[in-house]
Amino acid sequence: MAREDATFLVLNGSHLKKMATAEEIAAAVGVASDVAAECLAAAVERGWAMNLEGKYLVVPDGTAQVHRSYAELYEPLRREGALPAWYARFEALNDQFIKAVSDWQKSDGDAKAEAKILKIAERLIKAIRDIVPTIPRYENYVRRFASGVARVDRGERDYVCGPTIDSVHTVWFEFHEDILSVLGRPRDV
Repeated sequence: MAREDATFLVLNGSHLKKMATAEEIAAAVGVASDVAAECLAAAVERGWAMNLEGKYLVVPDGTAQVHRSYAELYEPLRREGALPAWYARFEALNDQFIKAVSDWQKSDGDAKAEAKILKIAERLIKAIRDIVPTIPRYENYVRRFASGVARVDRGERDYVCGPTIDSVHTVWFEFHEDILSVLGRPRDV
């Protein structure tokens, strides 16, 4: 089981979110806002991130540090068969999710396509729970997905695919990039 420290959690959260406030990063990675702010200030001082009017952006040296941390933390998991096998099963869900999102966007938010997205997200929540014992920080993705699904269920349709909020699609995108980095695989562009 990997042991991530607050510096990794916050820098990685900033890396995955691309540009976000300390509070947004803290909420995503499950640390206190003041801890996130301290880690981000240190990252700026080290030349790993930039503070752009209260939103943080990881720069190339910071990205390199994130990837070094992934290699150190997760190399043993990369060699074991369980996580790569889990990812192979995830790929089927990923393909279904991409198609459902595309259908939803083409249909201008069709209820049937929306229901399919949420059903797939529920399946992913269950699948992630299977690897939380190995990567405990993934409990944050379970929480974030569940929150997004609940908000859509309450009629907040922006939480299906809204790009600037913790929508189901945004969390999915961040999770996919994260698990690929855990596995040491490049993201297909």
